[in-house]
Amino acid sequence: MNHAKIGAVFFILWGLIHIIGGGAILLAVAESPAQGFAVYGDTVSTYTQLAGSVLGYLAYGFVWIAVLVTYIGVRYNWHNSQTGLALNTALVGMTDVGLLLFLVIPGFLSWGNASPGLLLFAGAVVFGGLACKSAHNDSPSASQGRP
Repeated sequence: MNHAKIGAVFFILWGLIHIIGGGAILLAVAESPAQGFAVYGDTVSTYTQLAGSVLGYLAYGFVWIAVLVTYIGVRYNWHNSQTGLALNTALVGMTDVGLLLFLVIPGFLSWGNASPGLLLFAGAVVFGGLACKSAHNDSPSASQGRP
């Protein structure tokens, strides 16, 4: 399997685990706001319906980001698209920055629980970048010294 396909698989797996995670939050919030927040280990607080609705809205947006990342992975990253790599790197990167800033660093989510997605992202960027760099170096314009 070439670097582009390995990177695409990492992006696709990132998307799929986040579709599943976001879906689990949506299902939990449908039961009650407290169930939604229990996904994060908070089983002692009480939440209003508004808080549950906000969490559901965020999970819904999260699922759609993951669907888009998965689509880009299949459609573009699999075929070593530089545009696909840039799009998915931006989408996943900004999503994971939010994860770190709002859940991991404050201690609501452990590094261990966050690491699968972060490692998939790192692998996707490394292998996707290697594939794009290799394709650029193998192009006729690169061998002739053109930008």
